Amino acid sequence: MKSMTAHRHLLFHRIALAVQRRSLILPRTGLLVAVSGGPDSVCLLTVLNELRTSRRVPELTLHIAHVNYGLRGAESDQDEEFVRELGLQFGLPVHCERVRLRHGTGISLQSEARAARYTFFEQLCGRHGLAAVATGHTADDQAETLLLWLLRGSGLKGLAGIPMMREGRVIRPLLHERRATLLDYLAARGLTYRTDSSNMKSLYQRNRIRHELLPQLHGYNPRVVETLARTSEILAEDAALLDEIERDRWSRVAVQSVVGRVVLDCEQLAAFPLSLQRRLIRRAWATLHGTSTGLTWRHVTTVLQKILAGKTDSRLHLPGGVHVSRKGGQMIVEDSRSRACQEVIPWSAGMVLPVPGEVVLGDGRRMCAELVAREAVSIPRRQTDPWRFEIDAAQAETLIVRSWRPGDWFCPTGMGGRRKKLQDFFVDQKVQRESRHCVPLVVAPAGIVWVVGYRGDERFRLRSESLSRVVLSVVGSGGGSSRMGPPPAVKERVS
Repeated sequence: MKSMTAHRHLLFHRIALAVQRRSLILPRTGLLVAVSGGPDSVCLLTVLNELRTSRRVPELTLHIAHVNYGLRGAESDQDEEFVRELGLQFGLPVHCERVRLRHGTGISLQSEARAARYTFFEQLCGRHGLAAVATGHTADDQAETLLLWLLRGSGLKGLAGIPMMREGRVIRPLLHERRATLLDYLAARGLTYRTDSSNMKSLYQRNRIRHELLPQLHGYNPRVVETLARTSEILAEDAALLDEIERDRWSRVAVQSVVGRVVLDCEQLAAFPLSLQRRLIRRAWATLHGTSTGLTWRHVTTVLQKILAGKTDSRLHLPGGVHVSRKGGQMIVEDSRSRACQEVIPWSAGMVLPVPGEVVLGDGRRMCAELVAREAVSIPRRQTDPWRFEIDAAQAETLIVRSWRPGDWFCPTGMGGRRKKLQDFFVDQKVQRESRHCVPLVVAPAGIVWVVGYRGDERFRLRSESLSRVVLSVVGSGGGSSRMGPPPAVKERVS
């Protein structure tokens, strides 16, 4: 490998400037770099390592992550070995995970692989105190994504493509760079990389766009990739503005928004432009489900035509057990599964948990809060029982037991105090969407204290300076019967 200190490639200077201007990577930050072994990820790792060794980002810590799906047999194992060698070259820790994907689960292999990959990344970030994951997406990936969504049919959210930063947890420093520039950088550094044979297969639509459609479009516009990437960036800015307008209009049109039920004012909704009507219908769906995934343009159009512009007492059944009806001047969007769940969990809307005291959860289970005097306080080395969580009594002034609500977030223990949306946490933990409202939450005025059966919040855990503690626990009828969800992808830990 040639010396990297002899001269700096133009790509390095552009990335260093972009990182500084956009505050992508802050000083004294730990990053997990996703490395497949391909040219994009090898370039990303090399540039980030240059930022580290040159101190352009002071006290930058890097870890390497690689996922081996075993889909290409010996070739996949060779990719893993190549990444391990890269770690040795750069003197960086490497974490590898072998995942066997389950076929026939109703989702695409690519979607399942992505979910397994990001679950692994999230676990590593929590375990090693890393602030974000860096991936090697490029302007070429952005152009391909825009075309992919355009061919499928999409609104602004899809056409906006890949964000350079997602919720501060995933960053893409190379997103404005062409793949050809990355290859030139690697050649200048004398670095090799792996080639994924599956990227040449026409079985996948993205590959057909990359190898067939884009070359044809290049004949119309030699800078088609840059043009499409710039278009995505413009659309992302427009989408952000519309999101702000949507939030403002939502406060006017939403008459009621509780667990499993949203009520909209039809007169207010009908007065808005059609674009906002569609957005607000999707928002109502997302308020119940935590995501708008599964609601198509046809579904939204049917709601507007048959419910908003329809007769009173009209009713419509949508996928996922959602019912939309109109009564007088109101549109009622209900999740029948949440309603059934609420019938057996009276605490879903919120019930005070006295300290000391208890709340009946149902199915013979009780949520108990025990106050322990100061002389008995000791700090457990690790709270591993999912049905017990000990907190600082000073943080237990007013406790409520309730269900999940859209927008909920907490700081899971083991993640260094970083925030995580509860919806994303449930996805990582494989909690089925229809079961999320049935997971009890212990909540204080400052936020979620404990996601019962899963994880506590770092802000409330017992500390050495705590004068007394409150022991929260679930007792009776096995405790864990409410933890539902599909079995996770089978993982084999590789040291």
